[in-house]
Amino acid sequence: MNICIVGQYPPQLGGISTYTANVKKELERLGHNVYVLTYPGNIQRDDNVFEADTINIPGIRGLSFILSSYRILLNIVDKYDIEVIHANYILPPALVAVLVKRKRDLRIVTSVHGSDMNILADNFLLKPFIRYTLKNSDEVYFVSRKLYEKSLLLDIDDIKEKSTITPNTVDVNKFDENKSGHNPLREKYGKPLVMFIGNLVKQKGLEYLLEAKSLAETDYTLLIYGDGTEYDNLKKIIEDKKINDAYLLGKTYAPEKIIPQADVMVLPSVSEGASIIALEAMACKRAFISTDTGNIRDVITDYENGIIVAPKDAKGLSREIDRLINDEKLREKLGKNARETIKANYSKIRIPYIE
Repeated sequence: MNICIVGQYPPQLGGISTYTANVKKELERLGHNVYVLTYPGNIQRDDNVFEADTINIPGIRGLSFILSSYRILLNIVDKYDIEVIHANYILPPALVAVLVKRKRDLRIVTSVHGSDMNILADNFLLKPFIRYTLKNSDEVYFVSRKLYEKSLLLDIDDIKEKSTITPNTVDVNKFDENKSGHNPLREKYGKPLVMFIGNLVKQKGLEYLLEAKSLAETDYTLLIYGDGTEYDNLKKIIEDKKINDAYLLGKTYAPEKIIPQADVMVLPSVSEGASIIALEAMACKRAFISTDTGNIRDVITDYENGIIVAPKDAKGLSREIDRLINDEKLREKLGKNARETIKANYSKIRIPYIE
């Protein structure tokens, strides 16, 4: 089968990029021909990966992607005899796909990942485009049941019939504990390490993580990996509040090497779909704390394979970090159970359109 994946793709960071890379890898392993249309990556791309010119300014980026990618996608469809377009994120990737479908006989699969349903669908200007895109998709995949349930509120006639829950997964061979015992980050900072990895955007709740650090009663180093619109604000918070041992370290392209060095991984989001970094942290046997957002209760049983705190509760988050820093046995228990959970339930990717 000839398939075109549309959406974020490495070296872009984040859950969607990880997902599209995993889908491409699995499809190719099964013998399918896979092409990708994505955003600029400032690297030399493989021959089957194409970029749409975009203006990387919030509010303009999406529109520029639509204008640039429509003609490119149409050309890919014609040149490579594409049968399925698998669009990741409703706006703009899936919208472009359904517009191309008006010109060509195609099967459109839309994967809904989180903020496209949790945030964009609540915008009265964007909601009609969300409805149009999902209505004209042949199949819709949701990475969590909560996202699917929210889609039912959009009053789309056949949304139930064409929807499938497809949880995110992780490569448990790539993401594993640090078996070498070598921990250069611990050697560098000399203290227990608490880490966040992800996009530095408002919905990740990082200001509450920094507040939790300022309230800490234990001595640890907080490492924040990522880039995004909140970078300058977070830097200002650290400086203004004089938060010690908190560092913004920019993007990491090798989370599988960073995560195993953490004592505690944290996801402080105020809004989430289905976090892939959560699965990666758990696969690495890390003690993991998440806010009660998205599908996290489908993955975590509190104090069994992770810890759940309320969103925006900096005091509660600080208390649980302190607890884990002080309790090595609890960290080991949570980490061991976490990896078992991932291996049992989140290690095999499912792609229904090839089943």
